Amino acid sequence: MITNHFASKGGDQPLHGRFQPPSRVSEIQRTQQATVLRGFIDQLVGIDRQAALVVLGDLNDFPFSPTLDILTGRGGPQALIDTLRPGERYSFVFDGNSQTLDHILVNPTLGPVDYDVVHINAEFADQASDHDPQVARLTLRGPGG
Repeated sequence: MITNHFASKGGDQPLHGRFQPPSRVSEIQRTQQATVLRGFIDQLVGIDRQAALVVLGDLNDFPFSPTLDILTGRGGPQALIDTLRPGERYSFVFDGNSQTLDHILVNPTLGPVDYDVVHINAEFADQASDHDPQVARLTLRGPGG
């Protein structure tokens, strides 16, 4: 397991602000963080192609972002949020927009994965956190499959 908390979106222009498209200066740092992390992931998989790999945390970026593309593209780990129905793919609500900033990524060598986002914060005014927890039940394959 590799846990992460990537750089905040602080300093970015607002999505619905005067400048369109908004400047997202914080994205530069997150893409750099993703590049370093992807290099580490590739090293691990290079050593053991069957490595049971889970990458998770508040990556502070959207599923369609360059940050996630760096991590999941070209045979990288799969974003579990993509396994949900489109209407369930969020873990955070900001300015009325349902978003995903928190991610769990797994490599295909893991067995079946049972995954869901537990919407106990994002949809309510009285929140314990501004992020919803995610739950993943992983099945590790034994040697040889």
